[in-house]
Amino acid sequence: MLHALGVKENDVVLDLGCGDGRVLLRFCRYGAFGICVELNKILCNVFDIVSENMGVKNKVKIYCTDFFKINLKEIIPRPTIVYLFLYPSTLESLSHKLENELDPGTIIVTLDFAIKGWSPFYVKSIVDENNHDRLLWFYAIGISNPNARRIEYVNQEELNLIERNLSKRKLFLY
Repeated sequence: MLHALGVKENDVVLDLGCGDGRVLLRFCRYGAFGICVELNKILCNVFDIVSENMGVKNKVKIYCTDFFKINLKEIIPRPTIVYLFLYPSTLESLSHKLENELDPGTIIVTLDFAIKGWSPFYVKSIVDENNHDRLLWFYAIGISNPNARRIEYVNQEELNLIERNLSKRKLFLY
């Protein structure tokens, strides 16, 4: 996934429901800044300790709260990538929040489950470290979300900027 996204040092990765942070910490090892939102205080503490032990504590921020209650518009630095490994019903409930609170061009990656009503720009089949087949669903705000298909929502300049930024990212989608 990290290779497919072309993760760079100026990327900010937001993981909603990050658990112990193992996926987010991989992004941080590649140079990205990581933001973890996790409700479970024990897992927040585990993430804090592990990030310290890995030497990336200065590259992470943690919010120990319900991701439905946090205003994504207020998260600084602004996320460039959002990673989600959530149940389909949770993804569906979260979809309006993502659409309304993330910046145009923000890439959303979901593991195993699609976001209902959204159009991924790519779906990648992978085999995980336990030899299980998995699917990664790639979306971009302004292209994949339902409002992006409504003519009154489409801003051609914004769309051109999103396309330029995605092409600069050098996505390895093969």
